[in-house]
Amino acid sequence: MYRLGIAELNGELGLSKSPKEGVKWLKRSAEHATAEFPHALHELALLHERGIDNVVFVDYEYSTELLAQAAELGYAPSAYRLGECYEYGKMGCPQDPALSIHYYNIAAQQNHRDACFALTAWYLVGSPGVLPQSDTEAFLWAQKAAEAGLAKAMYACGYFLEVGIGTPANVQEAMSYYKRAAEKGDKRATQRLKNSQNGPMHQPGGPGSVLHRGQGDSDAGKNPKDKDCVIM
Repeated sequence: MYRLGIAELNGELGLSKSPKEGVKWLKRSAEHATAEFPHALHELALLHERGIDNVVFVDYEYSTELLAQAAELGYAPSAYRLGECYEYGKMGCPQDPALSIHYYNIAAQQNHRDACFALTAWYLVGSPGVLPQSDTEAFLWAQKAAEAGLAKAMYACGYFLEVGIGTPANVQEAMSYYKRAAEKGDKRATQRLKNSQNGPMHQPGGPGSVLHRGQGDSDAGKNPKDKDCVIM
């Protein structure tokens, strides 16, 4: 039912494109979702997030309900999306560190690389009463994300190893991570490699130091415990 729904939505398998029929089949599939087949819940959630003219209305509350159902079945993409929603207050969700971390954990246990790296960010700063700050855990989750092929996680591991965050400093290993990240197109890693040819790699405040997500803010980077002050 799920595959038929996707085919109707996109006009695949020789079928004419019919969003209405596609949604009908996705709903039927979602009613019988299991841990093995949670995909229809996720697709319906995405449809209600963006809507389809005259077929599916935008309904963030219903979308998050569907994502939660899929997440509790262990579906990593749904869990990661909810982790984002509760971290940043998206789709009408309140900013809730506990729920954000909960859902990121569900996804990370399935080796979802972005979820693993999201936990790196959370462990760097911690959340009072929810998650103790731990540079060691931050590094370990960054390693998992890097092993799964995430370039920015490779860069982060390089920086952690260069500076000695959550792990003993090891410039040789740092260089290895930077090279892997650069090969995947990470410009910061490329810059770090270039800088390494001109002298000591670590220069406090230089390129590749702890970055601030909202770099337009005048207070950027002043508070190392700010959730937005992480290597991303």
